[in-house]
Amino acid sequence: MSRPVAAKETYLYQAVPPQANALRVGWAYPAGYNIAMSALGWLLLFRQLDQNPSVAVQRITTDTPAGHIAKDLALFGLSLAWELDLAGVMTLLENARIPLWSHQRTQEHPLVFAGGPVATTNPEPYADFFDFFLIGDGEDVLEEVVSACQNFSPTQSRQERLLELAQIEGVYVPSLYQVHYASAQGEILSIEPRSSQVPTLVQRRNATDLANRVAASPILTEDTVFSNTFLVEVMRGCAHRCRFCLASYSNLPARGSDLTPLIAVIEQGLAHTRKLGLLGALIADHPEFESLCDFLNRQDNLELSASSLRADTLTEGIAQTFVRGGQRQLTLAIESGSPTLRRRINKHLKQEAIFQAAMASEKAGLKGLKLYGMVGLPDETDEDVAQTIALFAELKKVAPKLKWTLGCSTFVPKAATPFQWMARPETRLLEARQEALRKGLLKRADFRPSSPKWDTLQALLSRGDRRLSALLVKFQELGGKLGSLNRAYKALEADGIQLPSLEWYAHRARPESEVLPWDRIHLGVPKAILWKEAAPPPNALSNSAQGP
Repeated sequence: MSRPVAAKETYLYQAVPPQANALRVGWAYPAGYNIAMSALGWLLLFRQLDQNPSVAVQRITTDTPAGHIAKDLALFGLSLAWELDLAGVMTLLENARIPLWSHQRTQEHPLVFAGGPVATTNPEPYADFFDFFLIGDGEDVLEEVVSACQNFSPTQSRQERLLELAQIEGVYVPSLYQVHYASAQGEILSIEPRSSQVPTLVQRRNATDLANRVAASPILTEDTVFSNTFLVEVMRGCAHRCRFCLASYSNLPARGSDLTPLIAVIEQGLAHTRKLGLLGALIADHPEFESLCDFLNRQDNLELSASSLRADTLTEGIAQTFVRGGQRQLTLAIESGSPTLRRRINKHLKQEAIFQAAMASEKAGLKGLKLYGMVGLPDETDEDVAQTIALFAELKKVAPKLKWTLGCSTFVPKAATPFQWMARPETRLLEARQEALRKGLLKRADFRPSSPKWDTLQALLSRGDRRLSALLVKFQELGGKLGSLNRAYKALEADGIQLPSLEWYAHRARPESEVLPWDRIHLGVPKAILWKEAAPPPNALSNSAQGP
């Protein structure tokens, strides 16, 4: 176990003492303790390991002192939830005395692996740092990985062990695939298994029986960003399939727990804390969400929070539930104020639904609404940006008492989505459109934009390949700041290492025929269908074709 000396933890489960010959596992998170202890997926898998008597697991974060990390680990796993987590990965491996580069590890080092959203969709920029990746939901595949490792022969080499792990559905071993490039700075020609024993495609692993297996906080602590908050997953994935959305396409099919076990788990958590956080890409899509709200309305002294909601599911009754739970503001993802652009991205949301949500929120007693928007989406025009500004003008009229906020990111093409082939607009255009929103929303809404330059770095990683590993290491060595990226490119060039440009990775459109770095990973939707879904539907770009 690893936690700050002052941290007080409440376990909501009974740990099982490990056997004498238990497999020793380091379970790490690439951030400090206060961030890690609100990472529900990571904590769930820790609980799974901690309740397995054949496993001795140590929880590790970037602020775990190096001298406290066990030296005889057989497995070292971590969660990759964000493209820019590499600094934390480097810190973890350095503190654990494990070489960063997988090819430098010997039989004496643990097998290093990662799971999480980044590992599932495009692990290639990190392929040289990890021995294997877990693709998809980790609950079942991690159990099989542990079992396989417990049965390894002492005489097996690392490569033989990795080949054995590659036979498990949902395990991707990048070193078992050879990537061929047209040139040092060119496109990928092919990605070939190194032997007939290596799977041609690695299939995404879906957790079984989520209807009765509720994901919820196994440990509570005040020393975290969601202090003493019991987090519970209401829905996993999203069935709406917005064309840019990684959360939707990487988690199909959308699933949720049945109401009875969900309420039972919430009651267990509320016995320890009155703070409850509901998680999920679209929690109100749960078929019995209103019944869940009825249950929550009967709870005393409840502090309730939630991830974002859809405007067309936010009723006055749902809003009142959150008001009773102490919420002053809710968040709605609308992406754009333009009905035309929303049709283009497959966002089935009518203008009237946004107005209804605003009026329901004000009537329920909320003080504000935060809308999530985006600039730079495919086929976006200046007129679409103007319509977002106009939408807020109308919202101020229909709900004048609400305080309005627009959080605005820039479009990042994501692997395994229909928009994975699309161009990302140049930074100057994205900055100009954010500036137009800022000026247009003065006295109407608080404007909170993301940084287009940091989003460009995210775009580099979201569609990058394994040639980026040297650049990522140099980037971190030079400080990991925005200016470090260009300096890292120049430093590698001085060393004779030629890479495709930032523009080539982050901004350009891809043809359908191009081999993509993640093509050996199959998340469930065939590539041909993704390509078909990327195209605008008939009349989608006509402002007069459909009503809002």
